[in-house]
Amino acid sequence: MTMSSDGKDRDPWEALFADARAVPSMPSDDFMARLVAQAEAAQPAAKGVAPASAQPRPHIGFWRRLVAILGGTVAVAGLGTAAMAGLVIGYVQPDPLLTLAVGFGVEVSGDSLDLLPGFDTLLSEDDPT
Repeated sequence: MTMSSDGKDRDPWEALFADARAVPSMPSDDFMARLVAQAEAAQPAAKGVAPASAQPRPHIGFWRRLVAILGGTVAVAGLGTAAMAGLVIGYVQPDPLLTLAVGFGVEVSGDSLDLLPGFDTLLSEDDPT
C-alpha cells in the first residue's frame, strides 16, 4: 500500500486501473483499415439474384399441405392417437365399456355390443320394403 497525496492508503492495483481508465484506448486508423480489408476479403462473392417472377415456386407436397391444414405435426399425432383409441375401443370392447353400456340401458348380447342395431338392413342387397 502506498500513501496518496491526501494521506490515505491507496491500493497499487486501483491506481493502475484508474490510470488506464483515464486514457481511452482506441485502435489506430491504420489497424482499422487493415481489419476492414481482411474482413472484406473473407466475404463470399455476391451472387446475382433473379427477379421474383423468374424464380420457380417451391413445390409443396400433398402431405405437407394436409398436415399444415390440420394444424401441424402435433395435431396430426393427436388425431392419429384418437383414431387408434377409437378403433381399439370399438374392436376390442373392453369389459368396463360393456358394463357402462348396460348401465345406460343398451342391450348387450353375449360378449359384444351392437351400437348400430339397424345398420345391417342398410348393407343388405334385399329390398327392405
